[in-house]
Amino acid sequence: MYRRSFLTLLGGGALVWPRTLEALSRRLESGGAPDDEAFWAEVRAGFLIAPDRIYLNNGTLGPSPRVAVDAVAEHTRRVAATFPEGVNWDDLKQSVSALAGGDPAGFVFPRNTTEGMSFVANGMDIGPGDEVVTTDHEHIGGKEPWRLATTRRKARYTVVKLPVPAPSSQALADVVWSGVSPATRVVMVSHLTFTTGTVMPVVELARRCRDRGITLAVDGAHPPGMMRMDIGALGGDFYASSPHKWMLAPEGNGMLWLAPEWRTRLWPTLASGGWDDLSLGAQRFNHLGTFDESRMAGLIASAEFLQLIGIDRVEARVRHLRGILEGGLRSIPGVSVVTPEDESLKCGMVSFKIAGVDSLDLQVHLARVANVRTRVISEYDYGFMRLSTHVYNRPAELERVLELLADAAKNGVPKRGSAT
Repeated sequence: MYRRSFLTLLGGGALVWPRTLEALSRRLESGGAPDDEAFWAEVRAGFLIAPDRIYLNNGTLGPSPRVAVDAVAEHTRRVAATFPEGVNWDDLKQSVSALAGGDPAGFVFPRNTTEGMSFVANGMDIGPGDEVVTTDHEHIGGKEPWRLATTRRKARYTVVKLPVPAPSSQALADVVWSGVSPATRVVMVSHLTFTTGTVMPVVELARRCRDRGITLAVDGAHPPGMMRMDIGALGGDFYASSPHKWMLAPEGNGMLWLAPEWRTRLWPTLASGGWDDLSLGAQRFNHLGTFDESRMAGLIASAEFLQLIGIDRVEARVRHLRGILEGGLRSIPGVSVVTPEDESLKCGMVSFKIAGVDSLDLQVHLARVANVRTRVISEYDYGFMRLSTHVYNRPAELERVLELLADAAKNGVPKRGSAT
């Protein structure tokens, strides 16, 4: 796949693009308000999601739009026909940079956040007496690479406890910093926590880390494709993400951005030709041997799809839909919302618990009666249910889910495995 203007792609070329997107492109100048349901219905038509499917787990895996699915299939066909153009790294980096910020030269494309963070943890020179500080709201893909590195190298692994719900950005920064000591070499935090959807004070933590000579590694699995952002402006040293979530790219797409000084300083985890050619900068980390480049064709297509809509429109819609869910949840007796109330501390996810109702039982119940896909945060024994909203969701779906949750809070739900 080589990158072209998305509007050009809509006009034909080698790929077949849905007519719904042609209609979407014509409405861009006059439509797209968060509550413009005619506009967002056209966006929904660009997905393969069944009409009766209520999908609220984009935080785990985002369904790809048709254009991304078609791009993968077309690239696969071209390889099968022995016409493999190969990935155009510059075009790929430009597409991702235009959506998430960060200078294009700093991007590396592993398979997911886990692999990207593993590149960082394995590539740093830490040893006995050094310390890595993180929190009790980190996903395994962000924290386990550091647990492995500190265990293997006999370094210290320190976990601080975040307040829930978070009262303020300042309080979050201070709590994280309370774990820092003279031995701290690395601070690793999420940009937005997978547990409660809390936006962490990355800019402030980056400032504090710079002042102390500490490396800041950010698990950014969620924000790219959810909200306007600029990876470079955050100030961290590393930013690992999973475009298969909010960027709606096919599975197998990961993303890692390295700050300029680390592009020649970090040790590669996988060695292929050019691993020691420092003139390549971050590109030497993309030398991974033979791999399926069709996933990158899908990544370009999904990034262009979101750019066509406009990331500001996307974020406004995501917030609008999450607001419907959160407002309804906060009005239901017996529901405890653990996502912060402050709008600046959240975006596209809301987490909660219902008194007397096991969230795993609730998950099975919602799937059974209304084909709803949710996520339960069983990690750390939190037991929260998490709902994620994206551009393909519809208010009517959310109202239906709220009705079911209100009934569950009042009457309970069957236990998993019980007869209905």
